[in-house]
Amino acid sequence: MLITADWKLWMIDFTRAFRLSKELKYPADLPQIDRALLARLRALDGARMRTATAHCLSPFEAEAVMTRRDALVAHFDRLVKEKGGGAVLYGAEPKAP
Repeated sequence: MLITADWKLWMIDFTRAFRLSKELKYPADLPQIDRALLARLRALDGARMRTATAHCLSPFEAEAVMTRRDALVAHFDRLVKEKGGGAVLYGAEPKAP
């Protein structure tokens, strides 16, 4: 659930996030990304993610998540190369850990 500042309730369904498909369905619908989110995607460690989600994700679901993560990063790397960072990336530069 997500509750907004004006108390509107949004139900969030994560079932699509954990499907077994390893392909991005509609990459053309992903023209931009927040710099900090892209940095966090790059930093996502597959082994740690699998350990943290072992109680709720099968190994196949975890593998699919990481494969789609790799595809997302590659998609945005390609867009930055083609269009430039200013056209694809928004938000503040992420702080170093």
